[in-house]
Amino acid sequence: MAERVRLAALGLVAGALGVLMVAGAAAADDVPTPSETASPTETASPTETASPTETASPTETVSPTESASPTETASPTETASPTESASPTPAGATAVAVADAVLRWGVNNESNNKAFAPRTFNFFSAGLLPDPGQGGSTIKQSQWQAAAGPTRIEKWDGSAWQPATWAGLGTDSAGVPLTSPTEGRFSNHTVVMGGGTGTVDPVAGTARIAWDADVTVLYYSGMSFFHLSDPVLEVASGRGSVTAVLHGYRSSQSDQGVWEEVPSRRVVVADLPAVDLSDVDGFVSAPAYAGVLVTGVPQVTSGSAAGSFPQSFVDYVGELGAAAFWYSSGASTDPFKVALPLTVSYDASAPVAAPQPSGDPTADDDQPEVAEPTAVDPPTSRPVPVTPALSVPGLVAPAAAPAGVPPAAGLAAVLARPATDVRLTSAAVPEGTSTGAAEPLWWAGGALLLAAALVLLVPVPTPARDATGVAPERKPR
Repeated sequence: MAERVRLAALGLVAGALGVLMVAGAAAADDVPTPSETASPTETASPTETASPTETASPTETVSPTESASPTETASPTETASPTESASPTPAGATAVAVADAVLRWGVNNESNNKAFAPRTFNFFSAGLLPDPGQGGSTIKQSQWQAAAGPTRIEKWDGSAWQPATWAGLGTDSAGVPLTSPTEGRFSNHTVVMGGGTGTVDPVAGTARIAWDADVTVLYYSGMSFFHLSDPVLEVASGRGSVTAVLHGYRSSQSDQGVWEEVPSRRVVVADLPAVDLSDVDGFVSAPAYAGVLVTGVPQVTSGSAAGSFPQSFVDYVGELGAAAFWYSSGASTDPFKVALPLTVSYDASAPVAAPQPSGDPTADDDQPEVAEPTAVDPPTSRPVPVTPALSVPGLVAPAAAPAGVPPAAGLAAVLARPATDVRLTSAAVPEGTSTGAAEPLWWAGGALLLAAALVLLVPVPTPARDATGVAPERKPR
């Protein structure tokens, strides 16, 4: 019995195992095989999905030849070439800063000449001369300055530039007194302004230097004067200009009590047709004058001395009544009005040699080279308002009169003025000034004085005298 029970139990166990095996086989038929679900060949094959050859191939993606090639991308020739990309020239690396530039200029010989009025001269004074408050005045020694701030006045003594003196304003380089405005001897002074700041680029051919300095230009020992302040030099393409602020006073011919301030204005005081910036120390250049034409004034345009200072400069000094000193007016002193060479030194400790004065009889032939203009193009003609002929009292003809012909009243007033009105502390030094249009006036005055002298020389018949030696008409009655 027990044996049969054991066999029955074994049969039941075997039957259960058979059922389980059949069920397991059926379940296995419903599940996807690995080949269909995640086959490495079809789904995540390294060849198709992350193949180094197609997706991240060094040849296509980060190839040194195509993407970061030194020849194409960072080539020194194309990208950082000193010639194209980092060249110092376009960046202004050749520009040199200057901090103590020096401007030296004698302006013209007429500004160093004997004036036509008795015992008066034309000269410079450093700084700004105070307003005298009236016309017809001459300055005293106490008012004149040889130096003021960065400006100083120097005189050529025949061998070197020396500090100016009051007595030297009326003598030439050898110390001989100046006696005539037409003899061609001058006091040979120059204006020197230091402390100029700016930049110079000799490669680009550009420069800009500015000075904070002042000088007073006096004619007829101060009867006519103007201030010249804050000059600025600008150069480009071999040409340059110097501008400055001018300030002065106009007077009335008919009323010597009139003395009116003219508003200051920046004008061109020198056009420089030829500027050579190749010298590391500075340059010397001759301002344009010969052949320069201006409007608004009766300019003489023919002859070897024909020319003018710049138009805007002539316009301003014309308002002061002193225009004729700055252009060819037909006067005997026209050759002395020509602008003198201008010298610019970039560093006061290494000055450029300045030309010796042309009026110095002791000047040698060892002169520095001057950049002379080869040609001067006259400015474009434009209408310029003609201002009334306002000038130093009694010394300039009215606008309606022919140039240089003053009214008799003006001449009489000048000739009648006491000598003390124009005399300085020393008779050999400057003492009075006038305007350019007055030059012919003094010729007229000289002619009248000469005529008077000739009349005095004409012999007069001597009346007959009797034995007592007394002329009949003078005998006592």
